[in-house]
Amino acid sequence: MGKVTDYKEWISQVNLEGHQDVYDLYNSVNNYESAGKFHTSKEVTNDGSEYLVKAEGNQDSLHLKSEEEKFSFLQHIADEFTDSGEGNVETWYNLKKELNNID
Repeated sequence: MGKVTDYKEWISQVNLEGHQDVYDLYNSVNNYESAGKFHTSKEVTNDGSEYLVKAEGNQDSLHLKSEEEKFSFLQHIADEFTDSGEGNVETWYNLKKELNNID
């Protein structure tokens, strides 16, 4: 079990199954809490904050070394895994959830 610092590499190892997993990952990192199969912890350091993201079924953890890396990762999720034009994952998720209730 290791720490990965390349979030693109790490996310390619995580099995994101639909909009719920995408939202859970985003929510976990954004709020440094548990959401679905993801858990994010925050550590305050002398230089700021670091984040450790764990996913069920994945041995490696993602290590985000700063607030800037955290926000870059969140933007990557919004850009690559949602069709939210403005990067508003919360609005995107609520729309997807509503559409699934109608179907």
